Amino acid sequence: MTNTPMTPRTRNRLTAVLALAGAGALAAILTIAPAGCASDCGRNCPIATAVIETTVNADPGILGLAWVGPACPPVEPSCRGDDNSTLCNHINVTGHAQGICDVLIKLDGREPMAVRIAFGPPSTQGCCKGYPVVGESYFIIPLSMDAGIQGADGPSDAVRILRDGGDDAPAADAGADDAADASNDAVAN
Repeated sequence: MTNTPMTPRTRNRLTAVLALAGAGALAAILTIAPAGCASDCGRNCPIATAVIETTVNADPGILGLAWVGPACPPVEPSCRGDDNSTLCNHINVTGHAQGICDVLIKLDGREPMAVRIAFGPPSTQGCCKGYPVVGESYFIIPLSMDAGIQGADGPSDAVRILRDGGDDAPAADAGADDAADASNDAVAN
């Protein structure tokens, strides 16, 4: 093999071949690269689960728990602890539909309370799923017996005290009897 000088024609062909190979490699990468949920779009999803919990790992004395409203999950509410030293200090509420979900909570030594959580229309952002929380999504159950549930930044309009299942009963879009029954069930449990 002899060293021959590269002619302009050979140089142009080589440049064209390399450009075509580069374009093909780029097309293959874009075709094979994951998109949608396999990408990082899940990092930017709106909050779709509201949390009601204590700020420390201690049982706040939850005696009863219920929820009522069209956006509530279709299962019985549950409460979790760390499974070692606490049994119930963390409640997750993931919307099942657009609308309101009133979480009814009876704490030992305190009047029953309702936390109203609003869920918006289904997310259309990337691969995000669920019904985003509209408004507050984090609520604190204080351990102090003379304090009520509050929002992350203090007192919240989303939290109300239930008195005898009457005028303060939750879920204006649910029947009054359903709200009163749920309130009484939460207190009885």
